[in-house]
Amino acid sequence: MKKTLLILLLNLNLALFSQESKLSIELNYPIPVDNNFIGKNYTGIVDIGGKYKIIDKDVLDFGVALNAGLLTFNNSKINSPQNYKIYAYPIQPKIFCEFNIKNVEKLHPYTSLGYSFIIFKATGTNNGYDVSDLNDTQAGINLNFGLSYDITSKFFVNGQFDFIKLQKEKGIPNSTYNTNISLVKLGIGLRI
Repeated sequence: MKKTLLILLLNLNLALFSQESKLSIELNYPIPVDNNFIGKNYTGIVDIGGKYKIIDKDVLDFGVALNAGLLTFNNSKINSPQNYKIYAYPIQPKIFCEFNIKNVEKLHPYTSLGYSFIIFKATGTNNGYDVSDLNDTQAGINLNFGLSYDITSKFFVNGQFDFIKLQKEKGIPNSTYNTNISLVKLGIGLRI
């Protein structure tokens, strides 16, 4: 047992202090923007992400990434028949490409493509009816552009823009207001 713990600690130590990390984690603040139902009604709470580089080359790195977040819509008003909240949970698996700039080694522009799922869960009442069992999931293509800047070899700051094109839903008008979502995410990250 002691040998296993020692080997685990040595591997963790090597991973934490190695120069080239393939895995990174991010903590972001999502900001809904643009003229759409998310941008006009929801507030960003948190976005957590992870990236894993599969191919690490001089000019381009390729890998997979996953982000999960929380946005809220609060329609709770004092003395109102509408007293509910909606929680939106975006889940964004994607593949990414990161560019390595030799003259500016600390700057890392990247782009990614994926398919996002947004799970909507309601709590509270709307005109006297309990809406706590109302749930919906919408999904669509996700295009992402971002830029990270290394503070140290392990820590970085990150800014990114996500555009999500939701599929048309039955009963919802097919307009850009209902199908286009834009999120700006600002945060920090750690290469492990």
